[in-house]
Amino acid sequence: MPITLPALSRRHWIQTAFAAALAPRSVLAAAPSWEQTWVLFSDTHIAADPAAEARGVIMAENLSRCANQVLKLGSKPHGVLVNGDCAYLAGEAADYSTFAKLIQPLREAGLPVHCTLGNHDHRKNFMAALTSVQDPRPLEGKHVSTLSSALMNWVLLDSLDQVNKTPGLLGTDQLGWLDRTLAKLPAKPTVVMVHHNPQMPVAEGQKHTGLEDSDAMFKVLAKHKKVKAFVYGHTHNWSHSVDEATGIHRINLPPVAYVFGADRPNGWVLATATAEKLVFELRALNPAHEQHKQKIEVAWGA
Repeated sequence: MPITLPALSRRHWIQTAFAAALAPRSVLAAAPSWEQTWVLFSDTHIAADPAAEARGVIMAENLSRCANQVLKLGSKPHGVLVNGDCAYLAGEAADYSTFAKLIQPLREAGLPVHCTLGNHDHRKNFMAALTSVQDPRPLEGKHVSTLSSALMNWVLLDSLDQVNKTPGLLGTDQLGWLDRTLAKLPAKPTVVMVHHNPQMPVAEGQKHTGLEDSDAMFKVLAKHKKVKAFVYGHTHNWSHSVDEATGIHRINLPPVAYVFGADRPNGWVLATATAEKLVFELRALNPAHEQHKQKIEVAWGA
């Protein structure tokens, strides 16, 4: 199981089914055994210069604020999942160097960090800067992974097609890997995460901006009843819907960086799993935002 950025610690042991490094003395206490939590970031858009600003936001400052909020949680999450567009525009090597420094406090607190890739990432630069030696990789030429805990599974996909080009694509090989992987995973509720949003119909002459093989992906997901939710970013918008054909919940993560609409929240999401459900809770950077601490519940039995 690929761990993109393992926790920084002097000793290692296995907690539940994660083969992740955990610090022996974390600033965070262990979560209660009856629940498990994950931290979800998306669209951090970190540039090489930590003072870089876009759309009125200093991106590095926002990521630091989010990381500090995570460190103040009362219990230790199982890990941090960063859902693509880690880098600002074209995934420069120096962007990832700055990104790694900004999330280092999380790793030092004993939290492994798992990343997906978005259209503003660069696969080769990302791999060189942030991944450890992994042999073999689950899927050649793609950055994919699975995480299994006592309560649920996560499947992290790679929708990067062309760097700094808006649409995303999984491709035939990755869709095949997804189908095989879902079939082999433990029979537990499963959440699939990818950077790009499902592609909506567009008018003639308009360009696609989402995941171009969305229909093919949902056909795969529909085959596996263990899949309960699909989590994505890319649109810089916190929202929730349910796919009519499959009943799969679709969770759109807010950006850590900038928003596309002044009324939209940025921040991060705390995902808490129990034996009955998974609850997504928005932690807006503006605590006065009307959606701050809004919750979305996905019942496992639904």
